[in-house]
Amino acid sequence: MAEKSTEDEGERAGVRGPLADLTAFRLIKLGDLIYAEAQRTLAPLGLTPRLFHVLAGAASMDAPSQQDLARTLGFDPNVMVGVVDELERLGLAERARNPRDRRRYIVAPTEAGTARLAEAAQAVREAEDRLMSAIPAKDRAALHRASALLLAAHPGTVKTE
Repeated sequence: MAEKSTEDEGERAGVRGPLADLTAFRLIKLGDLIYAEAQRTLAPLGLTPRLFHVLAGAASMDAPSQQDLARTLGFDPNVMVGVVDELERLGLAERARNPRDRRRYIVAPTEAGTARLAEAAQAVREAEDRLMSAIPAKDRAALHRASALLLAAHPGTVKTE
């Protein structure tokens, strides 16, 4: 009986097929949905989810190098170079010599980058609230905790292209 209930929930959610009863498959579908919403939310601000992620990382870390950002955010270092190049082209971040190690460069948001990041962070929070509005607050908290447990159980296994 429980299987039918789970199947019915999947049908109502638009998740069909032989994998619809797998939680991991549903999480993949949710990831697709969330990524698409992030793209829609950030596009009017001239950002992509990837640019937003790196800009937020640069703003939250103490004088990160490209390598520090790549390692912390789970990006391939070669991809990080292009992302930082794009943030520089947009005037949202800059590379500067690290005053503690003149051989290295740090990545830092510009004034415009800090302002855009604040705007984008607010827009993303609002989008998340809309997206999660069907879930009661206590269930949102449980989902947040469960996702943290899963991510902690598999650290460093997901790399961004």
